[in-house]
Amino acid sequence: VYAQNYKHKPVSRNLDSIALKDIPDADLWWLSPPCTPYSRRGEQKDMADPRARSFLRLIQFMMTKMPPIILIENVEGFLHSKMYGHLCQTLKDTLYQVSTIKLCPTMFGVPMLRPRIFIVATLGDCAIASGPNLPAPQPSAPMALSQFVDYSLNETANDTAGQELLLSEADANKYEAVINVVDHKDLNDPSNYLICFTSGYFRCRKASGSLLRLESGRLRFFSPKEILSLLRFAPEFSLSGLDLPICYRLVGNSVDVRAIDYLLASVLPRKVE
Repeated sequence: VYAQNYKHKPVSRNLDSIALKDIPDADLWWLSPPCTPYSRRGEQKDMADPRARSFLRLIQFMMTKMPPIILIENVEGFLHSKMYGHLCQTLKDTLYQVSTIKLCPTMFGVPMLRPRIFIVATLGDCAIASGPNLPAPQPSAPMALSQFVDYSLNETANDTAGQELLLSEADANKYEAVINVVDHKDLNDPSNYLICFTSGYFRCRKASGSLLRLESGRLRFFSPKEILSLLRFAPEFSLSGLDLPICYRLVGNSVDVRAIDYLLASVLPRKVE
């Protein structure tokens, strides 16, 4: 997907065992470690979880490589983990200036809950612009869900894409009590919002993301393109050629572009006119 959209193929390596010499020098590191060791839906094994090995290895390498800017993203549960304490202590011992902030799309006026913790660590000239405590962004005017819904998707028999997004009536009857549903009549009401879309959306029926109730009464999943729009990906960003479950797994593991913009504006050196 990255190569298709940016014409640059990333290097794919096992970070559990990557050698220090194989990591190039860089001005900025962005890390989004697996969240399962810290999430409410995981077993919360924290640093003992095998999926935490790659992150522990990269924390070790930070002390040698010392990139000027490090940005780390994870779920809210990460804030109360042993890993978070280990990370912050390591960064401070290496003389990084460290700030932690929680950002959610709702802070930028987007009607979707997706709270995430971001750790910002900087060295020297890249010191955090506003000091050690990054302020929350200025509240934005709330947007309505109607701005993000693709009305070309419908449930007619000749619309394959729309049909594929429908929840079966059997599953609707069985799980509707535990599904967060937004009605089509409420899409222009800015007080309505969607719950966080996870990588399990489309295959998991509980607490994995909201569904839309159509005029007919049927429930449909929000499309990957609609979720990308909520995350403020560019309209031309493409997931073409991928099966629908893979698309949902990718968008469910993604990040809010607005949050990245806000963080980069806080740490990148400002240009002098």
